[in-house]
Order: sequence, then structure tokens, then C-alpha cells
Amino acid sequence: MTTTTKLWRIIDLINWGNDHFTEKGLINARREMEWFLCEILKCERIDLYVRFEEVMDESDLEIFRSMVKRRIAGEPFQHIIGKASFYGRDFIVNQNVLIPRPETEILIERIKSNGVINSLLDIGTGTGCIAITTGLENLVENIFATDISESAIEVAKQNMRLHNIENIKFARHNFLTHQFKTKFDVVVSNPPYIAAKEMDSLQTEVKSYDPQSALTDNSDGQSFYHRFADQFENLLNPDGYLLLEFGGNAQKDAVESIFKNAGLNTEFFKDLQHDWRIVEVHR
Repeated sequence: MTTTTKLWRIIDLINWGNDHFTEKGLINARREMEWFLCEILKCERIDLYVRFEEVMDESDLEIFRSMVKRRIAGEPFQHIIGKASFYGRDFIVNQNVLIPRPETEILIERIKSNGVINSLLDIGTGTGCIAITTGLENLVENIFATDISESAIEVAKQNMRLHNIENIKFARHNFLTHQFKTKFDVVVSNPPYIAAKEMDSLQTEVKSYDPQSALTDNSDGQSFYHRFADQFENLLNPDGYLLLEFGGNAQKDAVESIFKNAGLNTEFFKDLQHDWRIVEVHR
């Protein structure tokens, strides 16, 4: 990208970036370009097309060049702009937390369809996007969220302040080794479910930038589901239920078997790609 002899308008950068990212094999090329420009210009997407003839100044072009280089090197665009969207809201992200995925929004839909609850525990909260969204959507009165990572909890607290919500209690906790002293109406989690042997096959932007502790249990990817089955009675009030994300079609039978062997009932739900993605577990 040469910028010394050419004046670059916003529309030129969108078109150039779309072609450049597409050539490099990035799927969402045009949309990512728009996100970068919106971040630089502090505007909404629609504003780019209202201002599309506007010429970018050199300092903004420098920032743009840097963003493009980082993206081509494999860094997720969410890390580059420092935020990710979840359920229509932006959440702060960095290398200490898993980037929220659209599939996880189904957890919110399931809670919503089951009606308002008194208490919810979010295990492995990361950005806090699940816990915070249940609060913002007025689905829960008392919200608790834990993570094994103190750095993740700091990001979650930043997001809580960003969204002006106060009814969430965060705590550092290792779910695989420690119990809870309180029971809840709903326990929700998007736990680490990738088997250790599958880590090398992940995309660079996942395995090199998402925290490993949020991706894998360093085992077969099933440790958390065994623990949830084992701890079900200790975790949940009489009519309570678990709501968990898992690794798609390939993992469904194993997850179903784990809870069935514990004498628990399961119901499964598909994501937008029609893959099995969420399990709801009841007594």
C-alpha cells in the first residue's frame, strides 16, 4: 500500500482493503476494513458511506497501515480494535480473555426463554459478557461470575463498569478443584472444551491469541463436563439447571453420555450453523 503520492479517500481504503484481505484469505474482508476505519475515525459504519469522499490524513493512514499489518500477521481484528461484539454490545477484549463468539449468544436466548431467575453463576466468565448481558437484559436478580484467571476478572470488571451495571460479584476460583458454598438457580458456562491433541489444528488467530486456559483443559476436552455432572447437586437449587456450551457435533455424544451416566436429563440446542452447541441439564 503506497500512500506518498496518492490521496486516499475512505471509499478507496475500503475497496483496497477488501481486495487485499480477500487475497490473503480473510473471509470477512470488507466488514473488517469498515471496523478498522470506524475505530480510527470514531464513527459508526453508516458514517463511512456518508463521508466516503473524505480524504484520510497521514496520521490516520499510519494507524490504518499498522492495523492492516497486524491483521495480516494473524492477530484477531477484535484485539486490534480492543473490543468485540456480543448480543449487540461491545465488550473490551485483550490477550487475557477469550473473544466472545456469536454461538455463545444462544446461552442468553435459552435463559431468556426460561424466564427471570433469582441467582446465576457464570463459570469461566472471561470478558464477563454472559454475566453482564443477563444483567443488562434484566434476566437475573443476583449474578455471580468466576474465572481461574485474575487477569480475566480484571477485564470483566472493566466491562461491568463500561456497561454501568453493579449487581455482579466476581471472584477468582478454580472450578475443577474447589467447590462452591452456595447453590444457584442457573449455572452457565462456556468452558474450555478443545482436546489438547487438537490445539495445533486451530487457526493461528485462535491458538496464538486466545488464552490457552480458555480453550483447552489440557486433556480430552471433557474434564469440565465430568466436573459439572459430579457437582450438579452441590451447585444447583431444587429446580435449577445447567446451561453449557460444548464443541459442536463431534462432542455431543460424549457430553450426553457424561450427564446420562450421572442420572441427569439433557436437552440440546443448535447454533446458527445448525451444529449442536448448547446443552441444558436438569435433574
